[in-house]
Amino acid sequence: MAVWQVEFAIVPRRALATKPRVALPQVMDADWWSTERFPAAYAQQLAAIAPPGSSWAAELQTWGAEDGNRVDVWSENGKATRMIARVDVRRLNTRFSAMLLQFARVADAVLVRRDGLVVEPLVGAFGAALRTSEAWRYATDP
Repeated sequence: MAVWQVEFAIVPRRALATKPRVALPQVMDADWWSTERFPAAYAQQLAAIAPPGSSWAAELQTWGAEDGNRVDVWSENGKATRMIARVDVRRLNTRFSAMLLQFARVADAVLVRRDGLVVEPLVGAFGAALRTSEAWRYATDP
């Protein structure tokens, strides 16, 4: 992850309610979707957010650029188990952000920033999460 990216786990609301105290280092690595229903047509929906990318692992699908706006979906035995989004705060892309928030709302999910901040998929909350991040501080004063 680049210093100008804010990383979020996309977490189903129900899963977070049952495991609200996951240790911070494990927030990004937890298989939040393993017992929840991931949106069926997610590949098409994510392709509308960012172009499909190449992956170094069979269980990883990516959309977007490694050092820019990006979405990763990890799978196990063909079932999506984890979703991570990275937002490039050097040049905010309102389309990417709006479609990511829409995906989270439809999936009944929240965004959990790497430091554990839980963010509702609303423009104001998302913007505040970006502006209070380390990446934002770096991008505005490198």
